[in-house]
Amino acid sequence: MNHRSTIRTVPSRNAFTMIELVVAASIMIALMSVVTSLTFRIHGVWKDTNQQRIATWAVSSELERITSLPADEIATALQELEASEELQNALTEPEWSGDFIDDELGPRVALRLDWKRRHPGTPLELVGWVLDTTAKEETSQ
Repeated sequence: MNHRSTIRTVPSRNAFTMIELVVAASIMIALMSVVTSLTFRIHGVWKDTNQQRIATWAVSSELERITSLPADEIATALQELEASEELQNALTEPEWSGDFIDDELGPRVALRLDWKRRHPGTPLELVGWVLDTTAKEETSQ
C-alpha cells in the first residue's frame, strides 16, 4: 500500500479568502456610514441647542429690560421690539412678539421669540412680572 494515497493534505489557512475580505469590507462600510450619520445628527443637535441658548438669553435680557420700565412705557416698548443685528446673525428670521397682561395675578409681560428652525418648534416664551416702581417712589418721599 502506498502511504501517499492515505495521507490527506490539509490546505494552508494562513491567507484571507476573498469571501472573508468582502465580509470585512461590508462591515467596515456599514460602520463608517453609521458613524458619519451620527456625526451629522450630533452636529445638528449642537446647532439647535446653541440657537435655543441664544434665544433664551435674548428673551431673558429683553424681559428684564421691559419689566423694569414704568408701566405706561411698556406698551410702547412691546410695539418697538426688534431683533438686534447680533440676534439676526445667530438665528434665522427671528420674530419678536409680546403682550402686557394685567389681571388678578398682577401686571406682567409675556415675551415670545420665534425663528426659523430646521424642524417645527414652538416659540420661546418667558413671562415676567412688572416691577412696581411707583410704590418705591411714594414710600421714599
